[in-house]
Amino acid sequence: DPAITELLDTRTLYLRPKFNPDGSDHALKNPDNLRSTVRPWDEDDDGLLDEDKADDLDGDGAITQMRVRSPNGTFRISKDDPRIMVPRGPGESGGEYYLVLSEGLDNDGDGSFNEDGVGGIDMNRNFPRTWALPYLQNGAGAFPLSENETRASLDFIVAHPNITGIVHNHTAGGFLYRLPSTEPAQNHEAEDLQIVRQYADRYTAITGHPSEESYADEGASRHGTLISWGYFDFGVLGWVPEHWGGFGKDYNNDKRVTETERLKWNDEELKGQGFASWKAFRHPQLGEVEIGGWRRKFTQQNPPPSMLEAEIAMKVPWFTEMAMVSPIVSIKEAKATSLGGGLFRVDVVVENGGYMPTNITKRAIVAELAKPVRASLKLMGASLVDGQASVPLGNIPGRRAISAASPRQNVATASWIVKSATPAAEVEIEVVSEKGGTDRRKVALR
Repeated sequence: DPAITELLDTRTLYLRPKFNPDGSDHALKNPDNLRSTVRPWDEDDDGLLDEDKADDLDGDGAITQMRVRSPNGTFRISKDDPRIMVPRGPGESGGEYYLVLSEGLDNDGDGSFNEDGVGGIDMNRNFPRTWALPYLQNGAGAFPLSENETRASLDFIVAHPNITGIVHNHTAGGFLYRLPSTEPAQNHEAEDLQIVRQYADRYTAITGHPSEESYADEGASRHGTLISWGYFDFGVLGWVPEHWGGFGKDYNNDKRVTETERLKWNDEELKGQGFASWKAFRHPQLGEVEIGGWRRKFTQQNPPPSMLEAEIAMKVPWFTEMAMVSPIVSIKEAKATSLGGGLFRVDVVVENGGYMPTNITKRAIVAELAKPVRASLKLMGASLVDGQASVPLGNIPGRRAISAASPRQNVATASWIVKSATPAAEVEIEVVSEKGGTDRRKVALR
């Protein structure tokens, strides 16, 4: 594939298969639910930890639901399909009604079942940018970067200043979270948000999935996300694809998926494995109940294994496009012109052939995060007469800035006067861009 060959020949990709290895493995291999890390966290502030460890009561490998007959029940069995529970009407009476609870035990006698799962810290609330205490956002950890994984992530990113963007993959929902994330739009540079919307539209065009701002509102905003830190404190754009929005199928094309359609999808495409049929169970606290319902971990939260590859494959063109719009700096022209008497004028034209500027964002300039492109001269058999050996070229715009009125917006130039001392004298020009790479060219002084 020529496009992939060019990608791997010209760009560096850093792939982190799992942000949260032990948490991910625990969630995939065990029935209990997990918010993020496995570090114990008292989510309901009752002094007890990890209260749902034994809540797969029927041992089928999934925590589903319990329906319990009760005159005060708020649900009844659907007339269309006995697997479906529908809400009881406000004035409805004379039927058989149920309470619908999460499968599990009331471990602490507070009337709640299967609460306070394993772990509880959400690592995408643990980054430094606008980190917040639990009274504003639960699950953010004891302090910013309190978790090994978040600290390791930032240590790696800071140690690799050539990184031009971050894609932070999550499940589920079938959409793309984009900036703004933890701060309102007015705190961002307007031209940066214009680029964000442009690439978000590309995501929708390629995948069919919509995008939405990660920022909620002033009273319910997210805090401490990776993409917000990446923008404000590292100067690059970040994205959060929420993979898998395919829980069910819209068979009648009315733009919504009903529970009946989900069950049809389960029966036809999952061979019935996504939904546990209701079955009687003797509950140690509630007496006779029925356990059943959706096995949500591989229907709602993650793709069924047979659908995983297709779900990710449709995003790959966007992933590669995001890498290929990054800046790439090269020496377009380098020459030495004789001035007589062994003197030469050395000229270099440097081009940013990428779509994005070498600073990536306006924020990187405002926050003084962006380093200028530099052109340096190494002399062999010659001496420098005029100019500095290392010349800052500033931040070079990319192809995005080119227009009919400004066709050379993506180039910068430098020149030196040197004196040749030997017939074999030459110079080597090196151009270095933190985000756009390095190029070198030797020029003979003839």
